[in-house]
Amino acid sequence: MYDSFGVSAYSYTDSWSESKTPNYFYNATASKSGSGYKLSSTYYWPGASYKMKFFAYAPKDNRNYVLSASTQAGSPTISVTIPSNVDDQKDLLVAKTDELDGNTNTVVPLTFSHALTAIRFVCGDDMQGGTVKSVSLKNVYSKGTYNMETESWSSVNTPATFSQTLNKSTAGTANDPLVTENQIFMMVPQTLPDGAQLEVVFTDNANTDHTLSADIRGQAWPIGKTVTYKISNSSINWTYTFTVSQPTDFIYTGSTQQYNVTSYRQNTKGVKEAVRWTAQYSTDNGISWTDTRPDWLTAFTASGAGGETAQSYNATVGPQIGIDNSSHTTALQNTPAKGRVDAPYNLANQTDGGTEDQNTANCYVISAPGYYSFPLVYGNAIKNSTVNYSAYTSTASGVNILNPFINHTGTGITAPYISKNANCTPTKAELVWQDAPNLVTDIKYNGTGNGNVSFTVDSKTIRQGNAVIAIKDTSGTVLWSWHIWVTDEDISKTIEVINYYDKKYKLMPVNLGCCNGFVTTYAERSCKVKFTAGKQTQTITIRQASNSITTGANNPYYQWGRKDPFLPSNGLGNFNKTWYDKDGSSSTSNPATENFSNGTTRIKNCILNPNVMQNQKEINLYLNLWSANNNVYSGNDNPVIKTIYDPCPVGFQLPDSYAFTGFVPDGYLSNIQSEINGIWDNILKGWHFYANSTRNKTIFFPLLGYRKDSDGALDLVSIYGSCWSAIPYDRSCGRYLSYYSSNVYPLNYYDSTLGGGVRPSQEYRAY
Repeated sequence: MYDSFGVSAYSYTDSWSESKTPNYFYNATASKSGSGYKLSSTYYWPGASYKMKFFAYAPKDNRNYVLSASTQAGSPTISVTIPSNVDDQKDLLVAKTDELDGNTNTVVPLTFSHALTAIRFVCGDDMQGGTVKSVSLKNVYSKGTYNMETESWSSVNTPATFSQTLNKSTAGTANDPLVTENQIFMMVPQTLPDGAQLEVVFTDNANTDHTLSADIRGQAWPIGKTVTYKISNSSINWTYTFTVSQPTDFIYTGSTQQYNVTSYRQNTKGVKEAVRWTAQYSTDNGISWTDTRPDWLTAFTASGAGGETAQSYNATVGPQIGIDNSSHTTALQNTPAKGRVDAPYNLANQTDGGTEDQNTANCYVISAPGYYSFPLVYGNAIKNSTVNYSAYTSTASGVNILNPFINHTGTGITAPYISKNANCTPTKAELVWQDAPNLVTDIKYNGTGNGNVSFTVDSKTIRQGNAVIAIKDTSGTVLWSWHIWVTDEDISKTIEVINYYDKKYKLMPVNLGCCNGFVTTYAERSCKVKFTAGKQTQTITIRQASNSITTGANNPYYQWGRKDPFLPSNGLGNFNKTWYDKDGSSSTSNPATENFSNGTTRIKNCILNPNVMQNQKEINLYLNLWSANNNVYSGNDNPVIKTIYDPCPVGFQLPDSYAFTGFVPDGYLSNIQSEINGIWDNILKGWHFYANSTRNKTIFFPLLGYRKDSDGALDLVSIYGSCWSAIPYDRSCGRYLSYYSSNVYPLNYYDSTLGGGVRPSQEYRAY
């Protein structure tokens, strides 16, 4: 006990409350006198009408233990700051009385207790001989406030490190003290924070230094107790094993790879313990480090418990946004944006993008960045702002005539807006695929009115490309889907083509969904990742390698009678153009294939599965899927009535089967290159067909091959070309234009399941 202590007295006539102040005397010095302590001044008990409480503490007048002011109402407190030098760390003693009567008239008994936590060190059971050079308590709280009434601590904060040099020689006898009474740390009671560590530097008898850095976070240092840490040979002589595997370079399309972490320690007795590890990132080659990973590193595990067995973790890198050399990309980026996030541009309003639905289609063409929407309407079921019944009903008679046209349920459509049909409840919109990264983003279903889908085309990522968006119900069933074609091609500049029978057509200048060729370069991206386990570190580099990708001109493919496009080729051979799913994952795989049966079951399944090709030959093909009132198989130039299954954008439709007959002398077939009405282009791999008999204008048709129905694979790219017409050949086949470098067949036919091209014709022909 100290030779003196400070004491304060409270006098009051009512009950004790936190409004009282030390009004009788404040921080008076009580000095040792014989077997007790005596105040320097004489104070008398105030009398029976009063009550008294006393609070005392020691050491008094220590700048590290500061008593609250005399004006502070309520329980007195002591503000504590633990000094860095252990010699200055004094044992804080505190005492208080119960409430006493004001006429007690006797000596006040005070029982002092310890307010701090004492920290000492002893030898463990298997400590070897040597010298304990120093001990340190790192990142432990150094400040707090003690409440003398509640005997509790608050405002515990300010991590600090406390060290002392011991140079204590020991034989290693168990429980042999390593610190003297004067070397015991006196600490603020606390639950130790993150980063708290105990470090002991020990030199064995072979003069080898060992350092123990123990994680003590989360441990409790209780009030008035002594915490003893035992130091043993097994806790000092740890051998650390810490390895991290380096993943191989990531490709430009992004991917997921694994890395392995092994982190443990082993002592001389063979005991193994896992060592926890953490990771940080650097994008400036290790100059600075942060806990935040770069945006393009979309998934990475930055901490682990460790273990002697390698643990595998995933690192995921997103697709790189390339820079292409295409003037078309530049043109699209420089076009003024349309719509606003709160007022998207309505693609079904050709006047100004307003809220009125004027003309709808299964394909919408976008030529500028911006915010867009389209209504949930079956194909072209809205025309000139009114219901277009002819798009989903037929006036034709005969067999194999579909009437009315059906939706995903297999039942007849009763209204143009999807939500107005039975068992059709849209709840979410979702990307099916797109052939350029982040071409369309922020896809949302909006349930106001008759419902619409909104999405964004960002100026940073806009380029020529195609996307398919589906609307689904709560179970994930596809109700319908639409094709988004991003292009700077002015499709309104149609080319007038005269067929063999002198009929005129206004054809789109390119195939539906056409994208020009370009070269895309992808710059390298990398970041260093530093793993830390205790004092051990390992660094790896996550690298997404640079690349340069050449893509030729390309367009998507269509099965006869279906509205949805299938993935393009890369335009250079029988290889798929890279495409991206709803999660942004890239792929070059073929479309899936499946047997959808025949008849209306096939139509229903095609709607439900817009990205799956029918792989079995149709044996009961409807005649009017692409021309509502068609009831013949023969080639003809009868007017085509566009249907809700037509894949063409607003203002266009599939042409009749005679549309391409002017490309050969007899209107039927030519196997002699010199007789074909056009110019073969061996560089672009396609035909510049003459648009009329005067040969003063041409229209280009590329040889982009086709997709096989058996497995969805590409075939004959750069060797063969095809474009469907609206008219079937029989119950299994559709009519189409086929062409090689020395063969053009305008009235060819093949299984409707072939994936061919589409060259749209303007809806209104000039005869």
